Amino acid sequence: MKRELLQNVKVLPYTSGSVIDRTFFLSAVVAVAALAAGNVKLEVSHCDTSDGTFEPVSDKQMFIGDGDEVTGLKENDVVNFDVDLACCKQFIKITLSGSAATTGSGDTAKTAACAIALGDKNVQPV
Repeated sequence: MKRELLQNVKVLPYTSGSVIDRTFFLSAVVAVAALAAGNVKLEVSHCDTSDGTFEPVSDKQMFIGDGDEVTGLKENDVVNFDVDLACCKQFIKITLSGSAATTGSGDTAKTAACAIALGDKNVQPV
């Protein structure tokens, strides 16, 4: 018998604002490493096509646990956001904001490192 984690998740490095095809996956964990002290906020938008117009997801129950924002972070703290994607269209974008998520501007601009684990695959391995 396979364990639930094996062949049921897809883990990817992620850049804020990139398009993700979430086909077959109903949830995600987004990990963010704070660049500086402060807060990180997550916004999820979705679309039926990868190159279409993405609109914000309006489902208030999308974020499980602590919600879409974490405050009081220190530099290099790692925070996980638990996201229910059942209400989303096939393609999603996750955008980071907040004082711990971005620093600088122009050529010196940096965005926090993050990764995403897509889970709850709708087809379980045998």
